[in-house]
Amino acid sequence: QDTVVALQALAQYGYLTFSKKNLNMIQVHFMETPSKIFQVNDKNRFLLQQASLPTIPGSYSVEVNGTGCVYLQTTLKYNIHLPKKAAGFSLSVRTANVSCTGNYPPKFDLVLSASYTGNRNVSNMAIIDVKMLSGFVPEESSLKKVKNGINV
Repeated sequence: QDTVVALQALAQYGYLTFSKKNLNMIQVHFMETPSKIFQVNDKNRFLLQQASLPTIPGSYSVEVNGTGCVYLQTTLKYNIHLPKKAAGFSLSVRTANVSCTGNYPPKFDLVLSASYTGNRNVSNMAIIDVKMLSGFVPEESSLKKVKNGINV
């Protein structure tokens, strides 16, 4: 369903923005650095044109001249590595009540203990996503207890 909606939106966008006389000149300015110039016309209007910005942070301006429709986007990606031993959460996992008797599959309890260890009073939001190992299935009764908020 989401693919169909996306295709409908793209078709509507193409219909609303189409122009037989599509010619645009886009200039990206940054202080004394030579400006980067992009030309958008009928032949390259769906072609991605991109350039790296020379200095981050910085003050940039964009000037667009012409007719038609142009889509501009800026993206900033960064990663900040946390210092070691500065995790905001503590998680421990252990097994309990292990039983491997007879021809039945082995049974055990998976005990998860999680707590917030950050500097703030609260963590705002946290999600613990527990996935079962291949070949293992949870017991329905334990899932119901988790769903109802009962400590298992």
